[in-house]
This record gives sequence, structure tokens and C-alpha cells, in this order.
Amino acid sequence: MNVNKTILIAPLDWGLGHATRCIPLIQLLIQKNHRVIIAGNGDSFYLLKVTFPLLNFYELPGYNITYANGKNAAFYALLQTPKILKTIQEENKVIATIVENEKIDLIISDNRYGVRHTSIKSIFICHQIALQAPNAFKFANSLFLKLHLQQIHKFNALWIPDEATENNLSGKLSHHISFKIPTTYIGIQSRFSNFKKSDSFIDDIEIDILVVLSGPEPQRSYIENELKRKLQCINKKVVLIQGKTATQTITTEDNITTISYLNTNDLFCALQKATAIICRSGYSTVMDLAVLGKKAVLIPASGQTEQEYLAKTLANKGFAVECLQDKLHIENALLQLESIKGFPVYTTSTKIIEQELESIFTPK
Repeated sequence: MNVNKTILIAPLDWGLGHATRCIPLIQLLIQKNHRVIIAGNGDSFYLLKVTFPLLNFYELPGYNITYANGKNAAFYALLQTPKILKTIQEENKVIATIVENEKIDLIISDNRYGVRHTSIKSIFICHQIALQAPNAFKFANSLFLKLHLQQIHKFNALWIPDEATENNLSGKLSHHISFKIPTTYIGIQSRFSNFKKSDSFIDDIEIDILVVLSGPEPQRSYIENELKRKLQCINKKVVLIQGKTATQTITTEDNITTISYLNTNDLFCALQKATAIICRSGYSTVMDLAVLGKKAVLIPASGQTEQEYLAKTLANKGFAVECLQDKLHIENALLQLESIKGFPVYTTSTKIIEQELESIFTPK
């Protein structure tokens, strides 16, 4: 069978979510006999290397955005804009080299603004188009949207991982917005779509409460320590996944088993086994919960306005329970969790993406 096209995929390193939601796309491209090149950095880069060891990988400069703890986290992140713009320029130079070396036919960037090329069709994947300012600066939302669209419109097309209908998950973050480039809602994307589990060491571990963490420091470590302090007082078996991918370590202290990292199969088993789930309200996590039809306590990272919006919106729908980081009433949240229905099971399909790829590669 002949190889069709060479496609570069590059997810943002901001926790693991941007990488995990690219997994079904990468699997589809491999099934269609395309040659896939992956570019990235950090933990998400490591995760994809482990998942697809036979592919070629290129390292990109990291954005290295940090979120301070507290209500000023968003403002602190905004101050890092010059660093972000510099990184965009640096990664664009690296992309030019990769395009030349690998003869790339198509670029797919998941939230990396410098992963594009003027002579190669470049697609941008993003669910958070309408950036949300902190409450005190809501008046600036329209300005943030305008500036963000200026960056997005440098690409040839936009793919939004969500439903186009009212049955969507991202709400105002990506709907009812006017775009100047072709835009397609490609449906919910999760590595757990139609997943078939295999044997796992998790099968032998008792799990009442599963905590799944990810995201930038120092907030990841902060919430880990706070949750451990709260949960060690509860008479339940707790498994806490740190979201660190360097090496897998497992430690147990009192009622809490801490595991640095789980692969897709082990995490799937843990999610299915747990009586209660506690996690961040990052969008990729939300999509995973939706595909599995689960319910969870969502703790948005303080100052990450996207997570704050998603946690509140999904709690209002009865899909999840919102629990604020600076008011971590985790026992009350777990009690509330027992009384909600959770996510309805969202079905997924690669049909829209297949149609998009066929349109791109069919000679006009």
C-alpha cells in the first residue's frame, strides 16, 4: 500500500489534554496510510512518543507558561504575552526546517500559533476562541476575541473539537462567532472513543475516589497537596494520578495511593472503576468524561477563566459538580456528586474529519 501524504501534527504542551485529543486524529491518519510526523515538547510530547513509538518526532520550543496561585493568576499569565510571541516566532522557524526536511503536505496545529507555513495548508485546532477575561475585565472580552482571531486567521482553516448543535460542550467559547477562514466543528474528540480495554494492574487496586491531575505548575502541585490534605481525612480508598510522565512511580500513604502517570489503557480502567472522580475542568478532560458518560467534581485552576467557565456551565447542566480551588469544600462536593446524573454519553465519529481530509487532498 502506498503512503498517501506526509502530515505534521503539533499539539500544545499545556498539560496533557491537547496531546490526548490528537490521539484519535493520529490513529485515523495512520489507518488511512498517511505518513505522520509529530512535533511538540514536554509531557505531551512524551505521551505521544510512548503512544506512537514508530513515528518520527521533532522537538519544538516550549511556551513554558506558568500560572500563579490565587485570583491574579490570569493577570500574571497575561504578563507573559511577550514570551509567548517570541516562542511563536521561534517555533515558526523550526517548522520551516521540518517542512523542508520532511516534504510536509499538510500541517495540523493544536493551539500552537507558530506551527504554520505560508506555502503549506495549515489547520488550527482550537475550542477556546472567545478568550474569557477575569470578571473585573469582562469589558475587554471583545478585544481579546479580535486579537485572538487575528492569530487564528493566519491559518488556512479552523477545526473546532465540539458539536455544532446546541448539544455542545464548549458553549460561548467557540459558538456564535464570525470567522474569516473555513471553520468546521469536527465533533467531540477523546482517546477513549470506542476504546477496548486490556488487562491492567489497576484491576487489582481498590478505588473509591479517583483524582486525575494535569496542567502547568505551580498550580498542579498546589492542588495535589491540598487534595491530599483533605482526602486523607476521608474513610475512602483514594488513587491520585499526578499527570507527570517522566517515569511511573507508585507510593501509598494511609488511604491515598499516588501514581505519577497512567497510560491510556490504565487510565481508562481507573475511570471506569472509580466510584467518584475529581479532576480539573480542562476541555480535553471534559470531552473524556462526556464520551464515557461519567460525572465528576470539577476543580477549575484558579485564574484559568476557560476552566472556570466550563466548570460553572457544566455544573448548571447537572453534568458535574463545581468546586472552587480557594474554597475547597471537597466533602460537600462529593456529597453533591451522588445526587446528579452526570454527562449523557456523547457519541463520536471521524466522519467529518475524513470528509475534510478528502476535500483537502482531492485535486480540484
